[in-house]
Amino acid sequence: MSLARKLALLVAVPLIAVVGFAALALSTSVGQAVDSGRLADEVSLGRTAGALTRDLHRERLASLAMLQNPPTDDQRAEFRRLAGETDAHAAEYRTRRAALSVVPDHFADVLGRIDTALADLPGLREQVLSGEHANLSAITFRYRITAADLATLRERVSAGAPAELTGDLRAAAQLSRITEYIGLQEIAVLRAAADPYLSPAMNDEVRAARAGVVDAAYAFSQGAPAAWRDWYDRARVGEDATAVQVLDDGVARTQPGQKVVLDAAAWTAAMNAHLDRLGAVEQRVDDAVVASVEAHRDGQVLRTLIQAAIVVATLAAAVALAIWLGTPMIRGLRGLRSAAHTAAYESLPIAVFALRGRNALGNATPKEYADAHGDAVAVRGTDEIAQVGKAFNELNHSAIHLAAQQAALRDQMDSMFVALARRAERLTSALIAQVDLTERGEQDPDRLAALFTLDHLATRMRRTNNSLLILGGEGSARVRKEPMTCHDLLGAAVSQIARYQQVDLHSEVDQQNLDRVVASEMTDHLAHLFAELIDNATAFSSPNSRVTVVAAPAGDGVVVTVTDKGLGFAPDALAAARASLADPDQNPGAVRAMGLAVVGRIASWYGIDIEIRSEPKQGTVVKVGLPPRVFTRRADFDWFHGQAKATAPSTIATTPAKPEQAPAAGADQRDSAKISGVMTAFARGIGAHRSANGKPDRPAPDLVEKS
Repeated sequence: MSLARKLALLVAVPLIAVVGFAALALSTSVGQAVDSGRLADEVSLGRTAGALTRDLHRERLASLAMLQNPPTDDQRAEFRRLAGETDAHAAEYRTRRAALSVVPDHFADVLGRIDTALADLPGLREQVLSGEHANLSAITFRYRITAADLATLRERVSAGAPAELTGDLRAAAQLSRITEYIGLQEIAVLRAAADPYLSPAMNDEVRAARAGVVDAAYAFSQGAPAAWRDWYDRARVGEDATAVQVLDDGVARTQPGQKVVLDAAAWTAAMNAHLDRLGAVEQRVDDAVVASVEAHRDGQVLRTLIQAAIVVATLAAAVALAIWLGTPMIRGLRGLRSAAHTAAYESLPIAVFALRGRNALGNATPKEYADAHGDAVAVRGTDEIAQVGKAFNELNHSAIHLAAQQAALRDQMDSMFVALARRAERLTSALIAQVDLTERGEQDPDRLAALFTLDHLATRMRRTNNSLLILGGEGSARVRKEPMTCHDLLGAAVSQIARYQQVDLHSEVDQQNLDRVVASEMTDHLAHLFAELIDNATAFSSPNSRVTVVAAPAGDGVVVTVTDKGLGFAPDALAAARASLADPDQNPGAVRAMGLAVVGRIASWYGIDIEIRSEPKQGTVVKVGLPPRVFTRRADFDWFHGQAKATAPSTIATTPAKPEQAPAAGADQRDSAKISGVMTAFARGIGAHRSANGKPDRPAPDLVEKS
């Protein structure tokens, strides 16, 4: 997972927690706002129910007048007018009833009864108007039940209201109950006055209505605000209220069985006036309740919006802060990663690789070389990322500085190799010159054989010196001017090893008389290369086994195969040998494993491919692919090469004669000297490995004779 995702996850987890808690709080506020809106709708419905209750009372009072006596046309017209007003409020009630998105459980049943009663009103009115099958008690009872359900609806509105609104809603419902009980009292007294005498049941009904008014008025006074009580008290004073009190006192003094003496018109007028005054108070109370509920709803909505805005602003601020702080940090880390990646995989390897050649530092010191490469990472600021960048720059500088120190040490070691090899070469050359001088004047075959042995040892010493020169990046001290055939080249290589008697040479290139001879400037290095390979083959083989060297054409080049039946390589040793050949400059044991390091370095100079196949106790096969660039035309082959070829077999190169094969004592001195000279020349490989080539970082130049 990337760092950006980790940081995003680190920021997202607390944000999600905050959002969760905020959502919980917001859901509560939203729920309260929704409940406040629903309560406002319910209160509006209750206000309409109060107006509908008053209309139903007037309609009920008109129906009573029509059913007690034969109705007149004016009474019918008035009844229809009152029914129209009731229908108008009933339509408003249905509209507000439909506006309820959710019907609360606490008054779902009463809503159903009210809906049914309103639907049955047209039929009830037809009975009143026609007078057929009209029962006064049944009709007044149905009006009473509907009015009671409407009052119950108003009372139940307060069930789901907040505590601060519950008292006002209950007080408003009690005020509606007062008007309903006063209406019931008015109807009961009128019915009692119409009868010949006051029956006990009718007396109880009148008393119950009067008691209901008292109880509702007491409940109202306990829960209503002072302003509402003042409105109610003012509505209870006046001529109509006094008239109602006087008439009601007269009815109250009537005992059951007595005739109720009452002016029905005065009673009705006084009661209706009193109800109108109370109805006005009820409307004012309802308006105040609706205003309070709507204010509460608006407050809840505003509170919810403020909370939502705070939550959104907090989240936006948190996200903005995370982006503001995290973006530079992520950008810095990405820049650090990119710079470190570039330094680790590009600039640092290039800087180290540039130190592989000789004298790569030039005149600069390791510190100057490291300082010249500058910082790998651009550092800005002083925070932890900048500190990591500084530490990485120090690490990169130390790595380059260490590589430069190693390059300087390697140059010093190369210089030591070259200096030692040059000194040894001068001594070896002096030794060979002295041996040659002694050979020319020596006539004793035994001494010639001993001199031959010394000459051969000196030649091997010269190969060791040349190996040190090659490891030091220099060529050999002497340079050949003539090209050589492949067979002569391999013969020169064999002449430089200790166990030359085990080697069998075969050159299909020379047998097929191909126009391919080794260029003069490369002969000594190639002879050195094959001498190292053949020497390894004989060194790790039994003295009784044979080492076969075969040169065969391959396209425009030549493939030389060196095969032995020796110990072979273990897998780890084979891998190390191949690595040494592939990258000889990085071989830390170049002096200890000088042969492979020298072979690898010469092969890298001339683009020679070398393949090693080996199995433990099965021997080793080395294939050397010589490219076309190491050959020249056979037309350049001079008289010396022809003489050298004439003195050696064409197929099997019998290597220099052993000391016991020297001419017997007493032979012709001139013949002995001649044979000794030929043996000595051949032992040195017909101009053994005495050449130098260019440095490894450029093609080998044309070589000239050196002293």
